Amino acid sequence: MNFNYNIPPKQRRTQQLVAQFNADEELWFSLETKRRRRRKLHPRMSGKLKRQLDLLEFARARPPQDCIGFWQINTDRV
Repeated sequence: MNFNYNIPPKQRRTQQLVAQFNADEELWFSLETKRRRRRKLHPRMSGKLKRQLDLLEFARARPPQDCIGFWQINTDRV
């Protein structure tokens, strides 16, 4: 369903990317309690491993991206 009917056509894809970013940011902050709990339980874990686990948990919780409906004409090859 297209919720951006009142936005100019050239701006719709940008608005969809902004909405995706905002949803990802909200998900990242919702996982904050799990990160704090893991850091409290494993204080000697390296920073690199903490970061990898954070990103893995985020990727697992994030819904898959759909590419349907984002086809654009390439005007560079005209």
